[in-house]
Amino acid sequence: MAEGYDTTRFHSTIDEGFVCCICLGVLKDPMQCENNEHYFCFGCIKKHLEKTSCSCPVCQDKLTVETLRKAPRIVVDCVSHYKISCDHAARGCDAVLELGALQAHVQDCDFMPVTCSNEGCDEVVGKRNVKQHEHELCRFKTTCDDCGEKMSHHKYGAHGCVLRRDVDEMKNDLAEMKATQHEIMTCVQRMTIAFESFQKSVNSKSTDIVVIAGCNPKTNKSLSSVERFNLFNQTWTQLPRLKIARHASAAVMFKNQMFVYGGFNDSGTSLNSIEVLDLNGNPPEWHEFFANLAIKVAGHKCVVHGNRLLIIGGDTKAGEKLDMIYELLLVPPYSSKLLCHMKKKRAFHGVELFDDKVLIAGGIGAETDVEIFDIARNECVEMPPLPSPLHSMGTVRRGDTMLLIGGMKNDEEDQASNEIIEYDFKTGQSKVLVAMKTGRADCSCISRGNTLIAIGGVEDDPDAVDCFDFLSNSWKKLPSMAEARVIASAVVVNMENLEF
Repeated sequence: MAEGYDTTRFHSTIDEGFVCCICLGVLKDPMQCENNEHYFCFGCIKKHLEKTSCSCPVCQDKLTVETLRKAPRIVVDCVSHYKISCDHAARGCDAVLELGALQAHVQDCDFMPVTCSNEGCDEVVGKRNVKQHEHELCRFKTTCDDCGEKMSHHKYGAHGCVLRRDVDEMKNDLAEMKATQHEIMTCVQRMTIAFESFQKSVNSKSTDIVVIAGCNPKTNKSLSSVERFNLFNQTWTQLPRLKIARHASAAVMFKNQMFVYGGFNDSGTSLNSIEVLDLNGNPPEWHEFFANLAIKVAGHKCVVHGNRLLIIGGDTKAGEKLDMIYELLLVPPYSSKLLCHMKKKRAFHGVELFDDKVLIAGGIGAETDVEIFDIARNECVEMPPLPSPLHSMGTVRRGDTMLLIGGMKNDEEDQASNEIIEYDFKTGQSKVLVAMKTGRADCSCISRGNTLIAIGGVEDDPDAVDCFDFLSNSWKKLPSMAEARVIASAVVVNMENLEF
């Protein structure tokens, strides 16, 4: 691993003389050889001399750790004035400062990763958000005395056990007391206030699921239609249609805007176009984004990290799979660049973001292979494989695990799986968590709290929507989509204060 500073982080023109001859990064704690003033990072030359050789790697003169000399003060001063991005730029910090002030800034940066201090929670969040996470969002904050469920503090008041206790107490009050009319009215008011508070709590946290485009399984035609499902009212409604019909695309939310990337059109040609729906628009409508993807791709996956979109794998044309991970800036200058090559080429795979790492599993071309893309290090690391070959499945993140829902088994029978596999992000262990009532592939999946929602992907019922409750360990059917679709994209949207 390089000891010096990555040259791509600098906003100044770097003099080649201030680049380490070993790691090719900008000098960190610069040292020089004894006779010919060749400059190195202290960490780089120390490792070189201890493990590799007792000579200067440039001039080959005899050199030891003891005979190293500090670089002249003018070198240190020049390097310290270079402008550099913060260590936590990938987490959202846009500070650009002199290298000499970097260490002090990084130690106090609001975007510095901090681990939640609540017992049982090891989630890493930015320093500026850690208090809100610990007091409001952490799911390990409070434990219900009745059912033992762990939950964040702000959810406890609307928890079912608490509401049942409140209602039981009110019933006992009504049964035991010989109440006057005033007392009865007071009790009714209390119950009304409790119900309204509960309803407000549910509504304030309510989110909608938006299902975008896909393919009609009967006609094999790409769709441009978009539907949203209200979890509270259990109803489907139509949203504005895409400008270009597409399937096997990817969709994300960024700053209250819905983005749809790439996909196949009706002729099977992959697309590089991007469409955006601004939910604050009046009326909202889809429009083309300021930039296109760097390549035409479908069957890919995308995640948002800070202000960057990461585009992972995919299919550029029939039979040609990608091993590339690209980034696209979602803010000016909207530039693209190649970040890394995966260990395997893959398409129609599973991807979930875990803070600064992306778990990548299965897919056509890499059916059992699993790897992790480390965003900070820009490298992929192999993980233990899936228990069986799988592609075209739905995935969601649940705690420290990825759930792989259905998919094609890629066996001789080539049939859709009815299994939900749980893969632990930290240990690489996997197991079959639960079985669905039927096999499904090319479905869209969403996880909300203790609920998993699987949308489409059933061969004989492609508009089906099913819900699994992890607390009761049971399935139930939800209202079907207005239009049958597979290989669609789905996102979760906070619809509060939005009108359509």
